[in-house]
Amino acid sequence: MAPKAKYLTSRCITLLLLLLALGTTYLAYKPGLSGTFIFDDYPNIVNNPEMAVQDLHGDTLRRAGFSSSSGPLRRPVSMLSFAANYYASGFAPYYFKITNLIIHLGTGLGIFSFGVLLLNSYKKRFEPDLSGRQIQSISIAIAAVWLLHPLNLTAVLYVVQRMTSLSALFVIWGLVIFVWGRDRLLEGKTGAPAILVSLLIFTPLATLSKETGALMPLFMLVIEITVFNFQTKKIAARRFLIGLFGITVAIPALIFLIFIASHPAWLASSYQGRSFTLTERIMTEPRIIWFYVYEIVLPSLTQMGLFHDDIVNSHGLLTPATTLISILGIAALFALSWLTRRKAPLITFGILFFLLGHALESSVFALEITFEHRNYLPMLGILFPMFFYLLYPLKQIDNLPLRQFAALLFIALCAYDTWTRSSAWSNPFVLAENEVAHHPNSARNNGQMGNNYANITTADPKLNDVYYLQVRRYYEQSNISDPNYTTGLFALIITSATRDKDIDPSWINELEHRLKTASLQSDIGNQLVDLINCQMEQRCKLSQHDLDRLMKAPLENPAVVGGKRALVLSSLSFYFVDIANDYPAALDAMHQTVALAPQELEFRLTLIKFLIAYMRPDEAKRELSLLKRMDSLNAYTKQIATQEKLIAELENNQRH
Repeated sequence: MAPKAKYLTSRCITLLLLLLALGTTYLAYKPGLSGTFIFDDYPNIVNNPEMAVQDLHGDTLRRAGFSSSSGPLRRPVSMLSFAANYYASGFAPYYFKITNLIIHLGTGLGIFSFGVLLLNSYKKRFEPDLSGRQIQSISIAIAAVWLLHPLNLTAVLYVVQRMTSLSALFVIWGLVIFVWGRDRLLEGKTGAPAILVSLLIFTPLATLSKETGALMPLFMLVIEITVFNFQTKKIAARRFLIGLFGITVAIPALIFLIFIASHPAWLASSYQGRSFTLTERIMTEPRIIWFYVYEIVLPSLTQMGLFHDDIVNSHGLLTPATTLISILGIAALFALSWLTRRKAPLITFGILFFLLGHALESSVFALEITFEHRNYLPMLGILFPMFFYLLYPLKQIDNLPLRQFAALLFIALCAYDTWTRSSAWSNPFVLAENEVAHHPNSARNNGQMGNNYANITTADPKLNDVYYLQVRRYYEQSNISDPNYTTGLFALIITSATRDKDIDPSWINELEHRLKTASLQSDIGNQLVDLINCQMEQRCKLSQHDLDRLMKAPLENPAVVGGKRALVLSSLSFYFVDIANDYPAALDAMHQTVALAPQELEFRLTLIKFLIAYMRPDEAKRELSLLKRMDSLNAYTKQIATQEKLIAELENNQRH
């Protein structure tokens, strides 16, 4: 066959295999596309009024883009993508999920392109006998296993985790451009513009989708030191690279370390209200990293799940005993990456890519301990060398067919597991059943199962009683599973009252105790408001004494500080107005709320409404002036105009 014909045949085979991988991924995820919104989808998307965009005007998009409180940058690129979904098809979850799947497929194509470019560069420096066809085959396998790996499912079917997948999409295509430009520098060609495009365009897009996108320069450095090692034909290009990584990696890292060293209280204060300390998190995360590695290499559906709050935190190097072993294991991985840097640089690349990919979410920051979606892009560091050496064609040729079969079998098993998980995600009740069956000691999973039964009502009183017993069973188990968990107790009280069932006094006592002593969840304000609404609607018939002590209990909790205390005080202000009829106390609570969270414009707007209601126009005008200056995104333009009109009417009435 002529060379040109061989080339065309090879390209056709590559295209067909890629389409097969993409098509199989679509089929594996197809059942889950009919599922519903869940958990954090509601506060971030469904119940977020700024998502319901009716036009594409600048102010509308600005408000939608910055309507999330997730992360310090508020993730405007991801939020705008959610708004675009609503504008196109309303709050139909199918279209949100299919958009997530398209992003996933686009990232998979990026991984294939990244694999081809990186292995071509690897070939030039380390393995000249690798053929282009072999490189393409290995890259397709890596992309396929990543696309179909069941650990990636939550980043696709859990709509709000588009923040993770969209960031990864920009990162991987940014790395594709970086490797292409870097390879040109290796050959003495112009590559710096491509590298700068990757850095200056794709890094901001990734970071504004989710803050983990800021790791892109670190990923670039990993590629540089493992595959390219600062080798260039021109000295100017080498100086460019050294300067680039100095500015984008070394200097930011140094600034961060200096900041942490000079502000030790900043990091410690972020743990107030968490059920674990900084030390406990640092000791626990190595165990979690090894849990992630296990799930990547030997995926187990019974171990996977939305929540892993049933994992016990490390309280010492030997409690549990795996803590010290895990820490030593992480140190061994770094040592292995050093030892393999010359003879097996792809192993070094994989180890560093995986570990440094967890540098933000699995390190010192006061985030939750475990989430599967944190592996969405870092798992490439495990799968890349794993499949490269499974399919390595230049040595041990005799067992290559066996290795190829093992690789194909692994991909097939991943596809089946993803399809199985996806099928469960098609029905929220089945999903909750699976989650609680796999994680029976998870407070959150038991709570969600209780919610599912609480939402079932029939015309048959006996059947309703059966469902109520299930409600109690799961909510009570959620309370047993976690002594810091209050959601189950709130739900027991509200659901029992709504169904005209007796409220056990022990629930009130235990809830009061937890509100005073536990590490409360960030949604404690919403839980208190739900209780207030239940009482106002006369579904709950708590005594004034019981309700009063529940509402005030969190203020005695030493861990309820800062923004969390502001949320409690804000809820308390509504209690004082709507139930206790103590208007001076309500106004005082709102003043304290604004003092604790001065940047939260919604709190300040509520304070203005209170001041107008209590006929204090001068104070209201001062607060409104502050609100106008702080509203840089013009998100409160309509509300400000309304309050200005009310203040003017109040002043006019007072004059007459």
